[in-house]
Amino acid sequence: MNRMDMIGFYREMDPENGEVFRETIGDKVRDRAPYPKAEVKQYLDDGHPIFDIMEMTSDVIGGAFRVPGGSSLLTDGRFVWRVDLSAYVERYNLDLPAEFVEFAGAHAFAVPSVERVALVELSIAASGALGFHVAGGAGPAS
Repeated sequence: MNRMDMIGFYREMDPENGEVFRETIGDKVRDRAPYPKAEVKQYLDDGHPIFDIMEMTSDVIGGAFRVPGGSSLLTDGRFVWRVDLSAYVERYNLDLPAEFVEFAGAHAFAVPSVERVALVELSIAASGALGFHVAGGAGPAS
C-alpha cells in the first residue's frame, strides 16, 4: 500500500483515540481559507467512500450543522478524511495540511481514480487505525 495520511481527525471528535485524533480543531479555525475553498470543499465531497458509518455527527465547534454519516471515511488514494470535514471547511475555513492542498491542486482539484484493490487496502488500514477490526470469516472469500 502507498502512503496513507489521515486528515481532519480532531480530538473533540473522539477524545478516547488520541493516536489518530491528536490535534485540537479550534487551533485550525481561520478567518479566511488559505486555499481555494470552493475547490477544496468539492474535492473533499468527491472522495472515494471507503468506510460507511450510519450516524449523524454534530458540529463540535459551534453546533451550527449536522452531517449524516459524518464520521464515514473518504479518500483520494493518498489522504483519508471524514465526510464531515467539508462542512468544517465551508463553515470554519479550517487550516488543512499543505501536503493535502498541494496534492489536490496537482490533480486540478479533481479526485484521481484509484484502483479497487488500493481502496480496499486503505479501508482496512484506516478502519484499523480507528480501532475497527476485520473479523475472520465475516465476509466472502477474495
